[in-house]
Amino acid sequence: MKKFVSILLALGVLALGAVPASAGGRGGHGGYYGRGGHGGYYGHGGYGVGGFFAGLIGGAIIGSAIANSAPAVAYAPPPAAYYPPERVWVPGRYETRIERQWVPGYWTVDRSSRYYDDEDDYRGGRRDWVPGHYENVRVQVWFPGRWEERG
Repeated sequence: MKKFVSILLALGVLALGAVPASAGGRGGHGGYYGRGGHGGYYGHGGYGVGGFFAGLIGGAIIGSAIANSAPAVAYAPPPAAYYPPERVWVPGRYETRIERQWVPGYWTVDRSSRYYDDEDDYRGGRRDWVPGHYENVRVQVWFPGRWEERG
């Protein structure tokens, strides 16, 4: 706001000094080469010494207003620091897992029901069919070593 007021003040001073010295009915029109009184294109008159000092003072005011203007303050969070993750070697290992495996069907023999046929020939017993099924089996699996990022 201070900067705006000082610029307006300087422009007002410059506008007051910009009034020609021959204005106000003193001297009249002097022609192209200054004949017939004061003024003219090349003659005495125009802005005069007052205009010079008005420009000098106005320039000083505008220059100090621009030079003393503080930059706008911007508050921002500090920049985030980047730390790369730590790399750690994990050695290889065996791990016991339980897997489902298919067991095909098979015949079983019941030994408790042994019998002899008419010719006194030994028969092994009753045979039963066990259909195929899945069983849970413990298996050891090797996991190779690897690099792992921690953090």
